[in-house]
Amino acid sequence: MKAPKVLADIVESVAAAVYVDCGFDLKALWVIFRGLLEPIITLDLLSQQPQPVTMLYELCQKDRKQVDIKHWRKGEKDITSVYVDGQFIVSVSSENKESAKLHAAKAALKKLAHKSTSKLDTEVEPNREFEGAKQKLNELCGRKKWPIPTYRIVKQVGPAHDKRFICSVQVAVAEGVLSVTGKEKSRVKDAENSAASAMVWGLQDSKLN
Repeated sequence: MKAPKVLADIVESVAAAVYVDCGFDLKALWVIFRGLLEPIITLDLLSQQPQPVTMLYELCQKDRKQVDIKHWRKGEKDITSVYVDGQFIVSVSSENKESAKLHAAKAALKKLAHKSTSKLDTEVEPNREFEGAKQKLNELCGRKKWPIPTYRIVKQVGPAHDKRFICSVQVAVAEGVLSVTGKEKSRVKDAENSAASAMVWGLQDSKLN
């Protein structure tokens, strides 16, 4: 993946500003700045994640569906299209064949998963929420060789000076994609942690962990 240079410049500038405000204290910088970088992806964690192309084949095999991945060259671009049981799913272009295949598989997984997303029937009481739920969920997914969980803001309420957020988390498992929504919180980070807590308890109750 080629990240734009401006993204690195922004992260560096923010880190530098926090470093100065912390009186050049590296430990204080890390405590504050770590939250902006979560989830922190290590090489070990990446190595545990299944490849998108493999996941696509495995997902379709479970449903006894046939996957066809077709490539062709158009000008300076490589194009990959994914078909499932002869039905067109998605087409992606890139600068090389392998990259096009990878992104096409990811896009196909996302599209297929969207059709099979199911909500976990779980309700997490405030006293069952716990700190570090996002890390706990990441570790659980790593052990199961599931993709890293994804979070999104599903609702924002309140005036600009007192915003509150509700977040959901999605986990792709062999049977499809599980989704659960957390409680309303004053910070996005806390709303994500609430959703992660709900997912951890939900997976435990459903015996999937």
